[in-house]
Amino acid sequence: MSAANLADAVRFWARWQPEGEAIVFGDRTVTWAELHETTSRLAQGLLERGVVPGDRIGMLSGNCVEYLELTIAGYKVGTVLVPLNVRLTPSELRYIIEHSGCRAVVADAALADLGTAALDALGTDVMRVGLAPGFGVGFDDLRSADTRDPDTPVTSDDIAYLCYTSGTTGAPKGAMLSHGNVLAMAHHRILADDLVSSSRVYLPFPLSFTGGLVSMWAPTYLGGATLVLDPAVDPLRTLQVIERQRITNFSAVPVIWDMLVQHPDFARYDLSSLKIIGSGGAAVPASLLERLQAAGLPMSQGYGLTEGAGMNTWLRAADAQRKLGSCGRPLMHTRVRTVDPESTTLVDVAPGEVGELIISGPEIMVGYWNNPQASAETLVDGWLRTGDLARIDDEGYVFIVDRSKDMLISGGLNVYPAEIEAVIAAVPGVAECAVIGVPDERWGETPLALVGAVPGVTLDPEVIAAACREVLADYKRPRRIVIRDTPLPRGMSGKVLKRELRAQYAAG
Repeated sequence: MSAANLADAVRFWARWQPEGEAIVFGDRTVTWAELHETTSRLAQGLLERGVVPGDRIGMLSGNCVEYLELTIAGYKVGTVLVPLNVRLTPSELRYIIEHSGCRAVVADAALADLGTAALDALGTDVMRVGLAPGFGVGFDDLRSADTRDPDTPVTSDDIAYLCYTSGTTGAPKGAMLSHGNVLAMAHHRILADDLVSSSRVYLPFPLSFTGGLVSMWAPTYLGGATLVLDPAVDPLRTLQVIERQRITNFSAVPVIWDMLVQHPDFARYDLSSLKIIGSGGAAVPASLLERLQAAGLPMSQGYGLTEGAGMNTWLRAADAQRKLGSCGRPLMHTRVRTVDPESTTLVDVAPGEVGELIISGPEIMVGYWNNPQASAETLVDGWLRTGDLARIDDEGYVFIVDRSKDMLISGGLNVYPAEIEAVIAAVPGVAECAVIGVPDERWGETPLALVGAVPGVTLDPEVIAAACREVLADYKRPRRIVIRDTPLPRGMSGKVLKRELRAQYAAG
């Protein structure tokens, strides 16, 4: 057991560079000394209100400085942060809040009504903290007059985050990421990204996603670099911020990079400060890679999943053309293998053949919260079964070729068909349904719902769409609903053959 924890970073940098810029958000700049003092006061405020180590705190907020301040305060107290996806519906939020057993929920002004709807329907006693008036305890009231740094013992084995991700059963699962998991991933990425305390990292993506809060911010925070935070991504503003703030590091999903290079003002802005640009969530098309390289922007690429703290392999920009389609090689202290996806034990496939990618390393999650069965199925003999099908070439480069768990990635966001299928199956008159991902020029993939009706029933696609709108976040909703007049193709076991459906509907 190690005493190292994520709170140590703000303590160190407050001593090492007290006047250095820790966070820039619009016109506001927070120094490391200010960040240390504010987070100590917030930590003391949480303790004074009865919060104890191990309590879960849900964060329902858009990007803001307060989000990160409360996160660090939680590190100091030893609480577990539960990032709540701001695009979820009240019923989706309600499940996560109840399943995680949140002791408190924090909401900003724009999301107070959403938080209220989720909590009121839940009917449990959860402390409410509002980043603006109107949602329980005010943020300013939470800050204690006591500026002492709490001496709560927090170790690298303690859980720092519960990051919820849906599974093949459709029920969201909370991946338990310890302080040690996040510290390991952050150290790995600091090396891969050449992050130093003078680096300036741009983050316009939601902190409520693992990619933003864990795999992008944690290395920035741990490395003492400056985080330039924005509320949301906008192509023109992104170009302006990179030039004005002299951004050195910026990572985005391919669809965002495509928006940037196709913007009519792309060539007008000075992007020469960028040293490392990265991408993940989907393969970078060769045409996009060439346009970025032509603009003097060498693209690095990575692969990661929530259960692996968000980053596990990295492809250097120097290898991008030579290893087109690869997501790179494993980060330091991380190992990868490919095994038989149909076997319950870890049986390696022959070198170069396609198998299920499994990962081992200090960044791999502890397990799923209150779900020992799913934990045992996913963590086998110290290895994480990713569910992704891949091949590893003779130089150790990983190439993702398919996803055996049926997951699709739309605009960099994970979408699990089983979750959508469960909603559609509950619509009266639906006999069977299957959701697949189909190619989309802008988003990479979008969900397509294929539905069969009970004999004698005529289904209205709009009724199905309305059911999805009621309970599913917008990015999960099918972009198209097809009412089939023939049964879905099934194998001998009765399982829907989604590979056949993907082949049939690949052209949209």
